[in-house]
Amino acid sequence: MTTMPVRAYTDQLSYERGDQVSVHVQAARSVDLRLVRLLSSSAEDTSLDLDIDWSAAGTYDVGTRATCVGSFLWGEPGLLGVPGSQQVTLGAFLWSGNVAASRVQTLVALEDGLALQLIDGRPALVDGDQILVESELRLEGHQWHLVAGIVDGSAVRVEVVPVDPIRGTAGSATQDTGGREVDLTGAVTVAARHGRSVETIDEGTCGLADAHFTGKVEMPFVARVCLSRAELDELALGGADVRDLVAGWDLAFQHGDDPTAARPLAQGQPAGVLANGPARGVTGRLFTGRSLDFTQVPDEYAATHFHATDLLDARWDAVVTAPLPEDLPSGVYGVVVSNAEGEDVVPITVVPRDTDPRRRVAVVLPTFTYLAYANEALFNGLDASAMTDQEVVVAEEDLAHVGDGSYGLSMYDHHLDGSGVMLSAARRQIVNMRRGYRMWIVDAGRAFSSDMYLLEWLARRGIDVDVITDHELHLRGADYLQPYAAVISGSHPEYTSEEMLDALTAYRDGGGGLLYLGGNGWYWVTGVLSDQPLVVEIRRGQAGVRCWESLPGEVTLMSTGLPGGLWRHRGRAPQQLAGVGFAAQGWGRSEPYHPTEAAKDPEMAWLMDGVDEDPIGAYGAVMGGAAGDEIDRADVSLGTPPGAVVLASSRGHSNFYQRVVEEIAMNLPNHGGGEQDPEVHADIVYFRTPGGGEVFSTGSIAWSGSLLHADGDNGVSRMTENVIRAFVGRRGGSL
Repeated sequence: MTTMPVRAYTDQLSYERGDQVSVHVQAARSVDLRLVRLLSSSAEDTSLDLDIDWSAAGTYDVGTRATCVGSFLWGEPGLLGVPGSQQVTLGAFLWSGNVAASRVQTLVALEDGLALQLIDGRPALVDGDQILVESELRLEGHQWHLVAGIVDGSAVRVEVVPVDPIRGTAGSATQDTGGREVDLTGAVTVAARHGRSVETIDEGTCGLADAHFTGKVEMPFVARVCLSRAELDELALGGADVRDLVAGWDLAFQHGDDPTAARPLAQGQPAGVLANGPARGVTGRLFTGRSLDFTQVPDEYAATHFHATDLLDARWDAVVTAPLPEDLPSGVYGVVVSNAEGEDVVPITVVPRDTDPRRRVAVVLPTFTYLAYANEALFNGLDASAMTDQEVVVAEEDLAHVGDGSYGLSMYDHHLDGSGVMLSAARRQIVNMRRGYRMWIVDAGRAFSSDMYLLEWLARRGIDVDVITDHELHLRGADYLQPYAAVISGSHPEYTSEEMLDALTAYRDGGGGLLYLGGNGWYWVTGVLSDQPLVVEIRRGQAGVRCWESLPGEVTLMSTGLPGGLWRHRGRAPQQLAGVGFAAQGWGRSEPYHPTEAAKDPEMAWLMDGVDEDPIGAYGAVMGGAAGDEIDRADVSLGTPPGAVVLASSRGHSNFYQRVVEEIAMNLPNHGGGEQDPEVHADIVYFRTPGGGEVFSTGSIAWSGSLLHADGDNGVSRMTENVIRAFVGRRGGSL
C-alpha cells in the first residue's frame, strides 16, 4: 500500500499579506517548515522559485490526531430524561441505497451503551458490543422504513415498519434479557455511536464518532415508553406524534438556517449539533414530487443524508500559526513541510488587499474547481482504455488516498450508498492540488498544476501579475477587479457561483479585458456552504457530463436555496460570458487550431502579429496539442455575441472526443464523436462589448500546456502575449 510520510494542509487557500496562516501536519517525526514563492511549474526544476524570509520557518514537533470523518448528529435529552428507566424506545425513519454499506451502522445510540443499529442490513438492538435482539430480515434498499428498538423490563424487541408496504420490509423480533435499566440523562448520537460532546466538537461542526450510518434519517427519537406495534404503524402513516419524548429532532431545513443545527422536539431539549457536514435539503418519506424546492415544502424534505465518508474539516492540530510577511507581494507561494522521510509543498495564494496598489493584470485561480476534483479517484475501477488512447500513469499520491477516508472525497466520487458527493472542503490534504502533479488521464498538469504552466510563462515573459482566487470574486465582487486592465482565467474554471459570474460579467461590461484561457468554464452551479472553513456545494441534477446524478427532487442548493445543475439550464450558458462554451470532452490526442479567414482581417493584425504558424499549437504538454482535454465552441443560440470573431478552430478530433451529453437528445449509431460530429471542436474567439470591454477566449484546457513549448517561442505564446499587452495598452497602462 502506498503511503505519504508527510501530509499537510493550511487553514485557507488564499490570504492577504500579514494574515495568520495555520499549518496542519501529520507525520511520524518532526518537520521543517519554510516558505517559497512558486514560479516554476515543475516540482523538479525549481530554478525560478524564490525563498521567502518567514518568521515561522523552523523545526516543529508533530502530534497525531484522528481525522474528523463521517457525519452524525449529537444532542442531549430534554426534561423527561431520567437515570434509570425500564421502558424505552429508540427509533428513526431511514433510507439507504445500500443498507449493508458497512457491516455495523448505528441509527440511534445512547451514551450508556444502548444503540439501535443495522448489522449487515438487519435491524438490531445492542448493548455495547452485545447484541440483545436482531431481526432476521434484511431491509430493502432505496425504501423508507421506520425502525424501532424497544426495552420493556426483561424483554427487548425490534420493529420494522415499511412506509411503502408493497416494496418495503416488515418485521419484528423479541428476546428476553433478564432486565436492563436505561440511563436517559446522557448524550444521544444519531447516525453514529460514541459521538463527542459539544464541548469537544470545535465550532460545533466537526467531531469524532464510530459505526457510522450511510443513508437518510428522518425524525430520530428516544421515548420513555414502550411504543406498541399499532402506534408505530400509525407513526409510519404520519398520523401520530411520539409520546413521552425524551429526545427527538426535526431535520427539515430552510435556506438561511444554520446547517449544523437540528431543531429539538422534546420539552426542555437543546438544539442538536450536526457534525462533519451531512447533506440537508434532501427528500424524506413524504416526498410527492409536486415541488422540487425544499424551501417550499419542508415536510417533504424532513430528512438529513449522513455519510461515513463526509469530511468538513480534518481537524489536525496546527504545528504553527504565524503571520505572513507584511511586504509579501501577491502571488502563489508554497509552504514547504519536510523531514527525512518526505515532503509536502502546500500551495497558498496571497491576494492583494482592497487598498493595495495593483498590477495591471490579474490571474484568477479556479479554486472551486480544485475542490471539486480534490483527491478524485476515477482511475479506480474505470477501464481507462475506453477513455483514452494515451498511456495512463497513476501517480503514487493518487494511489495513497484510495480507500483512506482521512483524505476526503471529490465531487466525482460516490458515498458508500451510491449517492454523489455534494460537498467538498478545503481543510484537508489535497494531493492533486500540488505543483508538478500529473493527472493520470493526460499524464500532464491539470487544474492547479496546469495553471502553474501559465504562471511560469508569465514570469518568463516578464509580465507581472497579481494572483487572486475565485473565492475573492465570490466574496468581493466586481469592485475587486476594477483596477485591472486584463483579467486572465485559469485553465478550467468549471465550478462557479452566481456571485462569480456576476462579478466577471460586470467587469467585462464595465470596460475590462477578459482572457478565458481554458475549457469547460463556468459550467456547474456552485454554492458556498461555508467561508471558514471553505466548503463548496453542488447538485448535479439529471443533466450534463456527470459521474453521478442527484436523487429525484434534490436539485436545490442548501447554500443558496436556488437550483443547482448546469448554468446553461439556468439561462446563463458560458457563451454569454466568454463567447464559447463546453462542446466536447476527450482524452485522445490534442489537436491544433486552424486559422479562419477572419484571422487575416487587418483589424485582427494586432492579435495575429508574429503568429506565423499554421496550424497553431500542434505541440504542448497536454497530449501534444493546444486544443484538447475539454474544449469549447462558439454558439450564437447559446449566447455568443453575433459580432464575435472566430479566429481559429480545431478539427480532426478522434472519437475519444465526444459531444457533451446535454446536446444529445437521442443516441444514434455513429453519432457524437469527433470523427462524425463537426461540432466537436474548439474555437478561438474575440469580441468587444458596448461598454468598451473585450473578451479573448481559447476554449481549451490544453492551451496553457502549450505556452512554454520551445521556451515560449511559439504561436500560442505569441498570440496570448499580444492580447495581454493590447488589453493593458488600450486601458492606459503598460507592462
